[in-house]
Amino acid sequence: MLNIIHETKDIIIVNKPAGQLSQGAKGFDLDLVSEVMTYNASQGKPAYAAIINRLDRPVSGLVLIAKNKSAAAKYSTLMQKEGGFNKQYEALICGKLSELKGTFVDYLKKDGRTNTSAIVPADAAANDKEAKLSKLEYEVISYDEVKDITHVRIHLITGRHHQIRVQFASRRNPLVGDYKYATADCGMDNAVKAVAFKRNQIALCAVSLTIDNKTYSVTPDFAQK
Repeated sequence: MLNIIHETKDIIIVNKPAGQLSQGAKGFDLDLVSEVMTYNASQGKPAYAAIINRLDRPVSGLVLIAKNKSAAAKYSTLMQKEGGFNKQYEALICGKLSELKGTFVDYLKKDGRTNTSAIVPADAAANDKEAKLSKLEYEVISYDEVKDITHVRIHLITGRHHQIRVQFASRRNPLVGDYKYATADCGMDNAVKAVAFKRNQIALCAVSLTIDNKTYSVTPDFAQK
């Protein structure tokens, strides 16, 4: 069932649960786009749904969906601009960060074959058109010494493929539950056991979205435990 946070004639903002595909589900799985299309039709409206800020399957949180083509064009254009949306995330990461707040700046390149992204050294990125500048800011909320897990708030400045996951993992602080980018020597195994996350859920949630001068927020499940 859709968890609707805000709705107008042009857009709908929903809180996507971890484990649900944003779109393209096969078989009996119900992806978010299909769910919104069914909802729109049940309200006597055109069964149109275009995701503006897609979240990975294991990520939870706020997703903006356009209900018509004009809204899709407007918000997609805004989304492409750096700082066009204010997108805030919260995450649990393995280990302790050296600074209470900071900025990560890297160049990321997506590999479509493996559906992964990797950091490209700055000197190599200058000659690689597929390497995209990627920025985020973070601030530590709390640190659990027993579990060696840090709760962070993240301001995503650019929106690259798997950006948050890659940038933290590259600094040996992978997200709890992120089997794709974490390795055992990062301490992920112990952290995952301590928090007991499912395979299709990582400790990352899109907690805040600001559009049209209004901010919408949710609290992540892992912050309620």
